[in-house]
Amino acid sequence: IDPDGSMLAEFYAERAAGGASLIVTGGSAVGRVGAGGVSYSFVNEDAEATKLAAIPTAVHAVGGRVLLQLFHAGRYAFEKSFGLQPVAPSAVFSSYSRCEPRALTEEEILETIEDFARGAATARELGFDGVEIMGSEGYLLSQFMAPATNQREDDWGGDLDARMRFPLAVAAAVRESVGNDGVVVYRISGADLVPGGASVEDVVALSTRLA
Repeated sequence: IDPDGSMLAEFYAERAAGGASLIVTGGSAVGRVGAGGVSYSFVNEDAEATKLAAIPTAVHAVGGRVLLQLFHAGRYAFEKSFGLQPVAPSAVFSSYSRCEPRALTEEEILETIEDFARGAATARELGFDGVEIMGSEGYLLSQFMAPATNQREDDWGGDLDARMRFPLAVAAAVRESVGNDGVVVYRISGADLVPGGASVEDVVALSTRLA
């Protein structure tokens, strides 16, 4: 439908021309296993990245600024999209995707952090003014924060400090990749509002560490 990304670029450029001075794109998955569906873009795949490059060019041409959202659905991904079993902090069934995800190994956790960092570096190379880390609404980074979905007994789960470790590591890696002249936004929910979710106090603690 949009083989070269020009239609999506035009969509964002129209909003910038209408007065939106800063735009955040929809999510671009840092890996196929973390996509929210078949329509997602993939910042770490060369063919997809080429399409994304049209967005900042078009937005900048009308005086706007644009951030690329870095996304990983975690247990909210759909196995039917690419035939990949979703991954998450722990193997806790998701009523949303109607499947049980596979718990990430520690090696895979480190690889996922690198996926976010690589996506951030690519976004800057493509001309985006920075990135937004999707850390809200029950997606992967939120899943690490929530006791209900993070039941790990290693260094990546347990008390609040351990549950914060993954989102803080992602944020630090992304910040380093973007550099001092790029924008990094961390999107966070004020509260999960579900049983076993991150509490308001948990969110405040994370926000303080991110600041």
